[in-house]
Amino acid sequence: MRSIISGLIGGLIAALLTAYIANRVGKGAEPGQLRYGKFMWILAVSCLVFALLPVASSFAGNDKDFWAKVALFIGFGIGSIYCFGEAAMVKGSFNEHGIAFYTPWSGRKDEKWSDLVSMEFVASCSWYTLAFRSGKRIRLSQYLAGHRAAVEMAETQSPLSAASDA
Repeated sequence: MRSIISGLIGGLIAALLTAYIANRVGKGAEPGQLRYGKFMWILAVSCLVFALLPVASSFAGNDKDFWAKVALFIGFGIGSIYCFGEAAMVKGSFNEHGIAFYTPWSGRKDEKWSDLVSMEFVASCSWYTLAFRSGKRIRLSQYLAGHRAAVEMAETQSPLSAASDA
């Protein structure tokens, strides 16, 4: 019973922390810029530490559960690489004319607000998906500093705002 209660408390803390961070970074520190802040770097370093703990445990003489340690090392190692890649390389900018966005996973995308076809929030992934006439999609994570300002700009500058006003 205690493990269930502690799991629920941990889940509640994680949900509240996630909502707080997403709300705090929404507007961003620099107007017109999209970047990950300290949170993604902290997450990357945390994953790296969790990936290296089983290795350190093995060197310290604890040779039990070898395959579990390998799985932890691989899982958290991949998570760490992904988070470092996101934190260091994902960036973008936007103004009243359009948005330019780069990720190492899908490359550079330069689009105009006038070409925006749809915009939706995907709650299960915590991101906004912006679809453009060219067929390209830009996904703005809630953890990206400046995402809320970009979404508000898209709402006011795109043809979607004119369609919703009619």
